[in-house]
Amino acid sequence: MKTILVHLPAYREPELVPTIESALKNAGHPERIHFGICRQFCEKDGFDNLDKYRKDPRFKIHDMPYGQAKGLATARAIINDELLTDEDFVCQLDSHHRFDKNWDSTLIDWYDQLKSEGHNPVIGGYLPYYNPFNDPEDRVHEPWFSEAACFYPHNTIFIRPTAVKGGWKHLKKPYPARFLSGHFAFGSNQWARDVKHDRNIFFAGEELNLTVRSFTHGYDLFHPNKVVIWHATMREERAGKLVWDDQSKRGESMWWKGNDSARARIRQLIGVEDNGIHLGEYGLGDKRSLREYEKYAGIHFKKMSFQKYTKDNNFAPNPYPYKSDKEWEDSFMFSFYHLVNLERHEMPKDDYQSILIAFDDENGEGIFSKSIEGEQLNQFIKNSKPIHYEEMFMTDKKPARVVYWANSKKRGWAERVERKI
Repeated sequence: MKTILVHLPAYREPELVPTIESALKNAGHPERIHFGICRQFCEKDGFDNLDKYRKDPRFKIHDMPYGQAKGLATARAIINDELLTDEDFVCQLDSHHRFDKNWDSTLIDWYDQLKSEGHNPVIGGYLPYYNPFNDPEDRVHEPWFSEAACFYPHNTIFIRPTAVKGGWKHLKKPYPARFLSGHFAFGSNQWARDVKHDRNIFFAGEELNLTVRSFTHGYDLFHPNKVVIWHATMREERAGKLVWDDQSKRGESMWWKGNDSARARIRQLIGVEDNGIHLGEYGLGDKRSLREYEKYAGIHFKKMSFQKYTKDNNFAPNPYPYKSDKEWEDSFMFSFYHLVNLERHEMPKDDYQSILIAFDDENGEGIFSKSIEGEQLNQFIKNSKPIHYEEMFMTDKKPARVVYWANSKKRGWAERVERKI
């Protein structure tokens, strides 16, 4: 019988034991479910005690005091490099999940079907949400599509879940994806050995790294067409016990320095800068090129741009009707990201009926704008809550400045704040 290693990196995780129990209870064949667990623990917590599993040969547990934790990718690398043995498959997860009935058989059946069609599949993506405090009532039963929201200024991509375009109920099998998710990727033992987790990545950039390296190693990316596993972010529930919380309390800076270093490694990986980093076994594969991935996904890393087909959330691969590389290059639009932030003291009056937020080019021509009204404006005026959010849009011009301009019922256009970008 084919076996699955359930890959669980757990950092002070109250949902670790419920995740294990759900996986076993709902497996069609629990005897084939093995567990590779990197348990980063605090003795005082108690909720992640695994003693009852330690004599079960299906469990391989690496215990690490939480003060020695070096980031998510290191925990994942320990599992795949040290705990994975002869299992047929790896189901890479986080450690806060719930499982549907026969989830193991469904994943293997999907894999076998795709393999029979000539693919070398990895099935992954963002999983829908469950609420551990009201489960199963709050489970989301709609599978998600991973969209390219925008490029961040440091060249990584903001990948987020969204609804499947055209609905999901008509889908009969997993469908082509542009991105994998760190918290769900199901592939062969060989995939886990080919695409090793880069221990130099603390957290940021994990998913883009996993995606482009899997693709260039010759693996085909797919999203599930129905829900078999759920995921909870657990950040609010674990506030104060996340790795960056603990490191900050100890006065350590590993997490944010690690993220900066990871982003530099990602920029080296995707070819947008040569910063002298030798990636070694954590580099691209030799079965496909990075440019082949860009054409497949409709993404241009150096231009920080997407094709409209990609931004419209159509399934990969992107069509290629172009007669030349230049024609393909010209098909992209610039992906703009800006962290909007307006403090109350910058606009102190109480008579505003709206605040315009506008992005202009270097000649003062408008590119994009939106109006802040309603509850968000009320919170700003009455409670001094800053207007703070991530703005993202596509454009063929590069914004040079952002303008905040208040409109008053009595005074018309009033206070104005202008900032260079």
